[in-house]
Amino acid sequence: MKQLKLSILLFTGFIAAQITTSFAQVTQAEIDSIYFYMPKIQVTANRYEKNLIDTNIPVQVIDRHEIWQKGYTNINDLVELEPGVSKVEVGPWSQKLVIRGLVGPQVLTLVDGMRLEVLRGYGNHAPMIDVDQIERVEIIRGPASVMYGSEAIAGVVNYITQKPNFESERFRLNSDIGLQYSSINNQHTETLKLHGGLSKWSFIVGLTNRSADDVDTPEGTLANTAFNGYTIDSKIGFSPSGNHELFLSTQFNRFTDVGVPTSQYARDAKFVKYYRDLYSLSYNYKAVNQILSSAKISAYYQTGVRNFSAFMENVPKGAAFVRQKLDANRDVDNWGVNAQSSFALLKNNFVTVGIDAFAEYDDTRRIADAEVYNAAGIILKNPPADLTPPTPKSDRLGYGLFIEDEFAASSRLSLNLGARYDLVNSHADATSGTLVLTNRDESDTDFSGNFGALYRVHQSIHLMANIGRAFKAPTLQERYFMGTAQVGYLYGNPELNSESSLNLDTGIKWDAGKFTGEVNVFRNQIDDLIVMNPISAAADTFRYDNVGEALLYGFEFQSLYKITNELSISLTSSYVHGQNTKTDEPLPQIPPLDGSVSLRYEAQNKMYWVELTGRFVDQQTRVAENEPETDGYNLLHVSSGLNLSRIIGFTQPLYLTLNIRNALDETYRDHLSSVNWWYAPGRSIIVGLKTNF
Repeated sequence: MKQLKLSILLFTGFIAAQITTSFAQVTQAEIDSIYFYMPKIQVTANRYEKNLIDTNIPVQVIDRHEIWQKGYTNINDLVELEPGVSKVEVGPWSQKLVIRGLVGPQVLTLVDGMRLEVLRGYGNHAPMIDVDQIERVEIIRGPASVMYGSEAIAGVVNYITQKPNFESERFRLNSDIGLQYSSINNQHTETLKLHGGLSKWSFIVGLTNRSADDVDTPEGTLANTAFNGYTIDSKIGFSPSGNHELFLSTQFNRFTDVGVPTSQYARDAKFVKYYRDLYSLSYNYKAVNQILSSAKISAYYQTGVRNFSAFMENVPKGAAFVRQKLDANRDVDNWGVNAQSSFALLKNNFVTVGIDAFAEYDDTRRIADAEVYNAAGIILKNPPADLTPPTPKSDRLGYGLFIEDEFAASSRLSLNLGARYDLVNSHADATSGTLVLTNRDESDTDFSGNFGALYRVHQSIHLMANIGRAFKAPTLQERYFMGTAQVGYLYGNPELNSESSLNLDTGIKWDAGKFTGEVNVFRNQIDDLIVMNPISAAADTFRYDNVGEALLYGFEFQSLYKITNELSISLTSSYVHGQNTKTDEPLPQIPPLDGSVSLRYEAQNKMYWVELTGRFVDQQTRVAENEPETDGYNLLHVSSGLNLSRIIGFTQPLYLTLNIRNALDETYRDHLSSVNWWYAPGRSIIVGLKTNF
């Protein structure tokens, strides 16, 4: 698009000028340590805390202050303006993340470093983490299998929840209260969080309640997108000394009548109930000036219950039509353990070693009752209901062992070398009518590795590069599923091979006070990429297949410049090209070129702030088979906030936020949306109010 290309061109020239002036003003600092530069943002992308600018892989962070200020009502919204990260969504509740053109189980989702189950690879399900639980989100772009194992072939999204702190020798109790309203679906949100502690003990307990109607678009209401539910989370901490921390966490999610717009022919499609419970126990040890720097041990158990109900009618099948009722119950359980330690080896080495294991269990029951009728409504065929489960009772167990060494080759150059071995075993019980007629066992093993480098040209500018090999074992869903899905009728493939990738990243990061940013270029070659291939002339019948060799390459760019203490401008842009190199055909679900420009003003006294963001998305005409082309579009978002306590003389902090998303009420279709028969949401006004006592 002309607007996007012009914006990038102008801002590139602006950046070149600013690099010259900004770095010229910074004197050469003493470079005497591998961690000489200490910016504010710390990340755990390497499974230990590290400065963001000192990572040799692309990492971005979204913190809870941005989440609140931007009025994000769900985790889908968090990534809209993040370069290299997109979303496949069906309504405001249901989502899948896309990193560099790879989607679903190719993106590993974590909560506090713990795996969420990835049994459902084709659908769009929320990972059942509420935005009000989040302290920050860390997104790793690019393969990260060395540290995280299977499914990290595209990247990792780690939702890090808030944890209690140990600050007071006397008993303390504080509370946070928040209210939020979104006009796009009449969504009401109420939050209450209590946190406190006494000496070595601390705790945090949160409750969030959400209810929403169907989503409005400029062309009408999108049916089957309403939902209701609440989340309760708690965390108890014990710290016998400053070096030791023990946390016990629980999360309970109870959602009912969760609409999922599976088809334009669905009169009713929803999860009657979607429950998830998570229990975890973690121990952290941090040392100062000792050989053993840190150690972590964690264990978790997650269980979920889903009941999906749908009623489809007037589904065309030639001259006839189909009416179908569907009721499916699914129980999913998974657990995991991991242990790691980091220590200084000799003078210039920092080594991290660890082991982890996970298990997933799937037990599904289904009733599908369909009948065929003609245009006059006369029933032509009414067979007995199908009771065959879409997947047999199955499980998957994975084990991994990893090591990474960060080596200070010189005062300017640090190198990262990592290796990992994984074993993933899958089992399915023989079940009549499914793809598994006799007991099946599959085993996937693989080695992952990476070699990275970070060169400090200046204390404010770092060059980075990383070569990484990653893998993904087929999920239970990809191997054994057979039945109706959101995409149509879907077959699994028990003969699938594991995916493996070789990724090259190179880029530059800079932080010169008022001017910060990052540019990355990547190339990712994947063998045996698993995709949903159309297997008949009908556009709604698919099977999971390995496509041979896939190639994805592109770039990501983000930058922020503080023009004055009050005024700042930022720009992002990203592009990915994906193709099957064996057939020279485009890969499915590749996001189009997009970018954004934001202008923010924040009063020096912090009384108020306002931000205007323009998002530009190019057309996508290079599409896979049976994938529709989409036009480009421009969106305008407005964000603002006000410190009411100073205005009304309130003794406690009181903050008001007002966000207008798609302020011009643009009519458009998102290329990655599964709802390709309808339109994206229209203008949404989001009002939030928060205080604490």
